[in-house]
Amino acid sequence: MRQLVLYSDQVIAANQQVDWYLLQLLGTITARIGYISSSSDPKRQYFTVKQQYYQQYDLELAFYVELDVAYKSDLLDQLFACDAIHLSGGNTYYFLYWLQQRGLMERLQHYALHQGVLIGISAGAIMMTPEIASARLCDDAPYAPLTTYQGLGLVDFAFVPHVQDTPKDYARMQEYANHQQRVLYGCHDGDGIVVAGETVTLVGNVVSMTPKNA
Repeated sequence: MRQLVLYSDQVIAANQQVDWYLLQLLGTITARIGYISSSSDPKRQYFTVKQQYYQQYDLELAFYVELDVAYKSDLLDQLFACDAIHLSGGNTYYFLYWLQQRGLMERLQHYALHQGVLIGISAGAIMMTPEIASARLCDDAPYAPLTTYQGLGLVDFAFVPHVQDTPKDYARMQEYANHQQRVLYGCHDGDGIVVAGETVTLVGNVVSMTPKNA
């Protein structure tokens, strides 16, 4: 059964409403969470921040895996043995490229459907969708070596984080939904989406864009 948590961010206090659902999915306060970094973090700056975030719930962020510079394949078995895996924020295109290069797409799909909880923050959340081109709506710069934009396909909707309630944002989101002929959910920071089996729960003031025929 798929168990997914899609966050816009994990910074502001409003995320506690999403955290509550995560704790319900984990079902234990002794859960161990693995971490996949979207890009190299040599000083573990971002990893340390996330360790502190999860510590407020007595959750252990246990394993750090990066895909580009300091990749260590011998950590993967420990990573996939965790109760949950955290996909970090960053540049979505770059992140997808390295997930593809390391051959981790199918393994992550299997994990999310049969093993543990998959947590995505911003880029990491976009990664769970059918394709990642919605990343341009939050101004991610394309990464030239990436030629295949197919995501993990764990949900049938598109996702965009960091939504601002402006006419420009809304127009771009509607245009994307129309072009892709796919429902697009836009999350403000503090909002999220929780998927448990076939149940999709929108947490917070999530914006929904339904595709319209041209």
